[in-house]
Amino acid sequence: MDLVILALALLIALPAAARACTTVVVGREASPTGHVIVGHNEDDGGRLVNRHGYVPAADHAPGETLPAEEGHALIPQAARTHGFYWSEMKGANGGMSTADSFYNDRGVLIVSNSCVDSKEDLEDASRLSEGGIGFNLRRVMAERANSARHAVEIGVEMLERYGYVSSGRTYTCADADEAWMLQVVSGRRYAARRVGDREAAFIPNYYTIHEIDFDDRDNFIVSPDLVEYARKKGWYDPSQGAFDFARAYQAEKDWMGPGNVYRSAAGYSILTRSPFWREDRYPFAVVPKRPVAVEQVMEILRCYYEGSFLDPAWARMQFPGGAPHDTEIRRICTGTTMESSVTVFGERDRPETTTMWLCAGRPSELPYLPVHPFCGVPAALDTMGDEAPALLAAHCRPDAEIATWRDNGWQKMRDFQSLFELVFQQHHDEHERWLWSYENGLARRESELQARVAALGDRERCVALLRESDAAVAAEALAAIGEQQKNLRPVSVSVSPAAATMNSAEEIEFGFALTDGRIPAEGSLLLTLGGTNARLMGIRPVAGSLRPDGGRWTVRVKAADLQKAGVPGTFDYWLGGRDQWGRSFGGGGFFTFTERTV
Repeated sequence: MDLVILALALLIALPAAARACTTVVVGREASPTGHVIVGHNEDDGGRLVNRHGYVPAADHAPGETLPAEEGHALIPQAARTHGFYWSEMKGANGGMSTADSFYNDRGVLIVSNSCVDSKEDLEDASRLSEGGIGFNLRRVMAERANSARHAVEIGVEMLERYGYVSSGRTYTCADADEAWMLQVVSGRRYAARRVGDREAAFIPNYYTIHEIDFDDRDNFIVSPDLVEYARKKGWYDPSQGAFDFARAYQAEKDWMGPGNVYRSAAGYSILTRSPFWREDRYPFAVVPKRPVAVEQVMEILRCYYEGSFLDPAWARMQFPGGAPHDTEIRRICTGTTMESSVTVFGERDRPETTTMWLCAGRPSELPYLPVHPFCGVPAALDTMGDEAPALLAAHCRPDAEIATWRDNGWQKMRDFQSLFELVFQQHHDEHERWLWSYENGLARRESELQARVAALGDRERCVALLRESDAAVAAEALAAIGEQQKNLRPVSVSVSPAAATMNSAEEIEFGFALTDGRIPAEGSLLLTLGGTNARLMGIRPVAGSLRPDGGRWTVRVKAADLQKAGVPGTFDYWLGGRDQWGRSFGGGGFFTFTERTV
């Protein structure tokens, strides 16, 4: 990105709040495809597994209710629900209430962004009925909506009936023709705004709807008492000017918070291809001068302010590989980015032609792969298969085994990312060139594929062709990532003992080999649990424990410090550091925690 874009950033030294997710929406007339494009980074902390599946359309018996988080409302199920593609985020304690995305067979996409904190009092029990709604708000919209606007109307109905549990959130509801952002305050207040056909919108983790035209029902859907409620609460004074939803309902500590401001500045700068710094507030959307290409959306989601004043060398040096993602400066592509996607809608009545460019982690380190959700996500990437309906029913339940290491395609992608993070600075430039070259080749293939699909016409033949292509892309990508991993020259890591009980007080020895007379700098050594945030969950070895051992080096770590996952099982740990010349190295090993003894 242009080095000038963020040069006006004066708040560089302030840490960004830990907030989740970033979304980009391109209206159909601002898109080169003639259809809406939605880009989304799903950011969630901790040891989580991301998996994909398809839940078929279904008929439901009278009296059936939706499984929910403990204490939340048990919502009556509809008699008939749409089929939908589902991207799940789940850890040992259960599936997340605020992370999953859906794309239904009517062509409606649902993704979301945290907008905490709102000003609403979460201790006020009157804001909820029957325990309120959380995860099931997105599920209900996906199961029942026939269009993006319909999804918003369904969401509003649920909010007014049950009340929203979380402090604040934005749901982006999109189809091929239009997109809406439904911005929800805990309880029953909300404001929804349509993204204009010629507009492109960017949202980090605060409310972005400002002025509201209450007479324009084609583009706004709002709570009937939205302004009056804010006035009674003292959040809005009419004598100070026009009502601003975001200003009225956003908590003061999050209004124009640096982590959100940095991302807004970068996102809008890339969308407009010009510097876009604001001292007061950012718009809901802009009108780009030129169509916003898919690659431009990817560029935004990959951005970590590289080359700008918001990417200082000192912020990176706390980590062995000099990676930018886990610094206290909140990036768009960040340490908790679990998945990134760019949804390029196909024809409204043919959702199988929609291309979802999926990245299994941080897009600055892993490639986007074109898949077609209604043709079946390739098995090589570890899909749910026929289990998706049962897994959806069990989403909110704990699953101690899900966080353990598994030998599958998704894990191979994440293992590459864990290693790359430890040697980022040395290999980034070469790897970035490879990523763009590789994806350019995939884009050409995808364009040719869509032309063939359009010529075929017959849906069954189209689905078969798309499914075959997806399987080939997945297999080739895994092979390519394997070759890229060899280029990183991972060090050999051993762990002794290889297992301990969950309550063990012993120290675990990690051994590793360096070549060419390299000597590790003890203070640089860092151990991380694969798939987690290094800044928040990194592990430092026992001080003074580094020792040479017959051509290898050993270092000790407290077993208690390794228990980041909090459950028994086998987990991948990644050891990184720098040698006496400042060159980074890294490698992975496995350790098993057995059941806690009494």
